[in-house]
Amino acid sequence: MDKRIESQKMVVDLYLKHSTISCTLVLSTGYGKSKIAIDILKKLKPKKILILVNSIVLRDFNWILEFKKFKALRLLKRTELVTYQTAYKWTKKEKDLSDYFIIADEVDFAADTIQLSKFFYEYKTNTILGLTGFISKDKQVWFQNNLPILTEISAAKAQELNILNKIHFVFIKYDLDSNNKTHTVTYLSNGEEKSFQQTENSAYNYLQQKITKLLIEKKSIELDFEMGVLTYTEKYNLLNINKSRLQTLNSDRAKLLCSLKSSRILVGKLIHYLQSQHPDNKILIFSKRTAQSNAICGENNIYNETIPNIKANSNFKNFQVGTIKYLGVCNKVNRGVNIPNLNMAILESFFSSDTEATQRLGRLMRLNHDEQAYVYVLLPYFMKQESDSTFSVQETQQVNWARKMLRSTKISSSEVWDYRVVKTNKK
Repeated sequence: MDKRIESQKMVVDLYLKHSTISCTLVLSTGYGKSKIAIDILKKLKPKKILILVNSIVLRDFNWILEFKKFKALRLLKRTELVTYQTAYKWTKKEKDLSDYFIIADEVDFAADTIQLSKFFYEYKTNTILGLTGFISKDKQVWFQNNLPILTEISAAKAQELNILNKIHFVFIKYDLDSNNKTHTVTYLSNGEEKSFQQTENSAYNYLQQKITKLLIEKKSIELDFEMGVLTYTEKYNLLNINKSRLQTLNSDRAKLLCSLKSSRILVGKLIHYLQSQHPDNKILIFSKRTAQSNAICGENNIYNETIPNIKANSNFKNFQVGTIKYLGVCNKVNRGVNIPNLNMAILESFFSSDTEATQRLGRLMRLNHDEQAYVYVLLPYFMKQESDSTFSVQETQQVNWARKMLRSTKISSSEVWDYRVVKTNKK
């Protein structure tokens, strides 16, 4: 028996022994959560089925394909597919679910949220099967109290067992542009909006210096309070002002990092290189901003809400079947979406969410177990101006975000491509 099928059967059998309790199966993306759920339904044969999902794509497309794929159309006829965004508004009085077997797909999406988790409190007497690929540390207590974990198989464990394919990481270090003034800064002068151009490096340097200054100021305020220089009210007011300014600067820094022209140029070259070396491979490019994704990939190779739905869906379908070989996305394919033969991804811009990273990497773990996927992670650096007017090469915040983003990922195969003018020994 195939190792994946054998492992899936063990999970099904384990659940059937505990099918009267609400619980969660934490199974790595690509492991076969939907097949396991359908196998469980085939065994239990419930009269009515409710499957909760986090997106319209999963509701109207993916789950229906899964029922067809695993020859369970009879089950599909008695199944309701509903988004969490709809279900959390229900009450027992309005929607009686006493006869339903409930599956909460991608359950970590709704867990421990103020609104979406209301469903689980309203229907706490129902038996609910939660499915997810990853649970962050901050949600562990919620699951323990509401949908305890019955079993957990991580991506690393599944890869060790040769159930899932492995991923090779390529970390690409590069410099922010310090030659071309491509970044526009706007400001108000006597009520009139004005602007000027800066290099990316100068813009980042400026923001970083301001942020550092505010962090020092915050410590100084706290120290002055401890020394009795400030009253509690004075400290509270000053810290609020400091916090507001810091939030604005952090936001400006994030916007800069998510719209770098140097990044667009680098990804364009990388796509060209990968296509020339591996013309049959599929490349998924993840960005945080739709404008950046559009600029990198163009209208015919993007999948986001900035273009008409018909066009976006057409692009996605063309990518799935291989008519187009690369696709720029932001958040649309993070969860539960299967893209056949996807073996390359570029993380162009990102924040620090390890949950999001786990979901995105999961798109590349649907190959044969003996195949290998490749993930290219962009790491921009800047030249920091020191007090003595010298410069030193420093990590941007995106490098720090990369560490946090991958903290829950076991990296067993990797390499570094360093295109910086000035090299450092830092990894």
